[in-house]
Amino acid sequence: MNRAERRILVLLGQLAERDFVVVDDLGGSPRRLATLAYVAEQHGFRYARAHRVGRALQIQLVRTERAGTAPKGEDSRTETGPRTEDARAVPGLRPGTLRPLGEAARTVRGLRDRIEFDAMAEDPSAWSRAAIMTGCALFVSLVCAVYGWRAALIGFAVAEALSMGFLALEVVHRRKVARRVGTAGLAPG
Repeated sequence: MNRAERRILVLLGQLAERDFVVVDDLGGSPRRLATLAYVAEQHGFRYARAHRVGRALQIQLVRTERAGTAPKGEDSRTETGPRTEDARAVPGLRPGTLRPLGEAARTVRGLRDRIEFDAMAEDPSAWSRAAIMTGCALFVSLVCAVYGWRAALIGFAVAEALSMGFLALEVVHRRKVARRVGTAGLAPG
């Protein structure tokens, strides 16, 4: 059993036992999490929100309420719960992978955009800005100590220009994702 099948198997086990599931990706990949959210949607769950925990990215999945799925007094999870045998044959995914096919690819792309949008709303760039400013300050003080204040001033100008360029790229990326989410009608809510 490969890694993708194990991830799907673990997810299906959680979906069978709970009404609220948190799935994380240590690499922070919205694409993998979107694919797992797609799998969860096939089993009566919906994507709720995403947030970052350090470098990891987490999504929350919530069971959708279905009226009349189980008689009163019985647990509705037993009837609608996923079976763990489904890990190898997920409809819409290439067998044994987390790669969507056809119409599923469009759905996964929309989920990925929504996950990215939600994760960016927490403004992790504040940490990026703090790291860049700290790095610039250390660089300037080191250059000033070794080469003098003129070289430090030139080095600071170059480092600041580079950091502003990277932050500008981040802003452009955020706007692009927000536009994709807005045009797809995937606004939060």
